[in-house]
Amino acid sequence: MAYYAMVGEGKHPIMPIARGPNFRGNWRDGQVITEAVPQPLIYTLDPDYPGSPKAMYYGEAIPVVREDVIEVIRQAGVDNIQYFDAVLRDPSTGKEYRNYKAYNIVGLVACADMQASELMGTSDSTMGDADFHSLVIDETKTEGLLLFRLAENVSAIIVYEKIKQSIENSNIPGFVFYGAGEWSG
Repeated sequence: MAYYAMVGEGKHPIMPIARGPNFRGNWRDGQVITEAVPQPLIYTLDPDYPGSPKAMYYGEAIPVVREDVIEVIRQAGVDNIQYFDAVLRDPSTGKEYRNYKAYNIVGLVACADMQASELMGTSDSTMGDADFHSLVIDETKTEGLLLFRLAENVSAIIVYEKIKQSIENSNIPGFVFYGAGEWSG
C-alpha cells in the first residue's frame, strides 16, 4: 500500500471561494481547535465561475468539504478531523449550499523522504512551507494515520491508499491523487 497527496481541484475547477469567513485561527497546524468557532462559517463563491461548487476547497479560506466526502472518508476509517457547520453562498443566484463543513485535520506528520524527494531551488525551508518539485513519502514515519497534513509543507494533505480508493469508488468528482514523486507544491 502507498500514500498519496490529495488535491481537491479536479479537471474543471469551478466556483472558487471569493471570500472566506472572518474567523481566523490556525487551520493548518494539525492541532485540535479549542477556541469557540462561530457557526455556520460563511463563504462567498466567485460569481464569475458558473456551475455548482466543488467537493472540497482548501486555499486561502478556512478549508471546507462537502458532506458526502465526509461520509466516504468516515466509512473508510478517518477519525482525526474536526468539522464545523458552513454555508457557501452564490451571490449571482442567492443560492446557499448548506451541505458543507469547515474542517480541521488533526495530525501533522514529518514523513517526507528528504533524500528521495526533490526540493525546488527557491525553497530554503524543510518544515512547514518546504517547496517540493517532487514529494516522496517515507511510509515508516506516517504513524499509521489514514489522512494527515505533511509537516514539511502543511498545505499538503496526505492520504493512505485505502482513502484514495474509497473516494474514487464513490464517484465524487474533483479529486486528484499524486503518488511518489508526482506532487509538487
